[in-house]
Amino acid sequence: MNIENKIDPNLLTMLSSDDPDQKTEALYNLIIEDVDESIIKDISKMLEDDDKAVRNAASNFLIQNGNQTIPANVIGYISSEDIAVRNLAGEILLKKSTDSINTICKQLSVISNDDDIKFLVDILGLIGDKCAEDLLIDILTKNKNENVIVACIEALGNINSEKAMDSILPFYDKADVLKPCVIEAVGKIRSLKSLKFITENFDSEDDLLKFTMIESLGEIGDETTFYFLISQLDNLNDTFIAPLLEAIYKIKNKYNLELPFDEKIKKCVLETITNAEPRYQVIAAHLVTVFDDPEILTACLNIYGLDMELNEILFEKFLENKKLILSRLYPIINNANKNLISVLELLNNIILNDPQSVEELPELEKRRLIESLSQNLTNPDESIRIAAAELLFKIDLDTALLFIDTMISDENFWNRMRLLDLIAEIEQPVIKEVFEKLTSDPEEMVSEKAKELALRKQYFNN
Repeated sequence: MNIENKIDPNLLTMLSSDDPDQKTEALYNLIIEDVDESIIKDISKMLEDDDKAVRNAASNFLIQNGNQTIPANVIGYISSEDIAVRNLAGEILLKKSTDSINTICKQLSVISNDDDIKFLVDILGLIGDKCAEDLLIDILTKNKNENVIVACIEALGNINSEKAMDSILPFYDKADVLKPCVIEAVGKIRSLKSLKFITENFDSEDDLLKFTMIESLGEIGDETTFYFLISQLDNLNDTFIAPLLEAIYKIKNKYNLELPFDEKIKKCVLETITNAEPRYQVIAAHLVTVFDDPEILTACLNIYGLDMELNEILFEKFLENKKLILSRLYPIINNANKNLISVLELLNNIILNDPQSVEELPELEKRRLIESLSQNLTNPDESIRIAAAELLFKIDLDTALLFIDTMISDENFWNRMRLLDLIAEIEQPVIKEVFEKLTSDPEEMVSEKAKELALRKQYFNN
């Protein structure tokens, strides 16, 4: 039976309509249908339709429909002069994944246009299947176009082709522009030959290439590489410290190695914590968990709150060293940096974990901490104001009550509502005055809650 006879004829009529809306509707309804190649050809032509919605619907159909002839019917459109059509065809071939490989390989054996060759080689590399390995090596060794060569090297790296190593490495010395892609490719291939090649060429290369080399060594390095990278901490300038630490950390974890803690390592960890981007600060924070150095822990306090992952890593370490951390908190709070709310949450969590920890501080340090909190009762950020108030009530009730008028005057009525919760169980003469003031609060929710609590405490019965 003809396949078309099993499909709603109205859909086929709509598919051949001049109305873009009807075409688009038909394409979306045909996606799950078992259509024959003649329909696939017609739909493939729609990749060049003047209407963008039709082109996108045709692309969506060709990606999702299971007809095995789709790659063969689409591949010719990668030669289109219209870049949008070319890209749609490439996306379809890529999404078809391994189903496209035979078609792509056949096309590569008959075309001579280097732009098309590069385009298809890129797709093979993104698909990442080794069955195209021999063809890619053949193109690499025969084609003279630099763009094609780069595409082949990258593709062979993406498919982890150890077989291609002897074909890739000679290109390292042929042109400077090829060096980074050779290093990236051999790094992805992850063989002992890759490792030996990168380390042997490391010292002779410029800074830009060294970044690529360090990244590759972090991925494929062994124990020898671990100590090689540590030795480079003395030889390279500060711009390399963060990526070097990242590579060292990766190898350390892979082989469960001990990182020696000396002044050199300490300096590098401090530099990364203080000046690097968050990605590297997280790595340095992982390394901090190995050490209990006061200077490093203090530096970590300055970046606490920048990143959730960073907070999770550092929190347990801070709890282990809570006495030190508590003694270093007040200048951080005084500086009122953009991460202050996280620092206040940290202090609260330390107190929850060990209620006596603040009481055990030397009196001067405790007083400085209390002063830093009281100064933030007028912070522009409402969440910081109430967090500081809550902490004052936990740490020093007398000081908290000294500043009660400031808290009552908080412009955020939710903060005044929370204040009522904080003072609800306190038995002090001043509390009665607070309730008297808040029962007249201009915000009805606050005044009603104050009246309810005052009635419960029998403040106004006499």
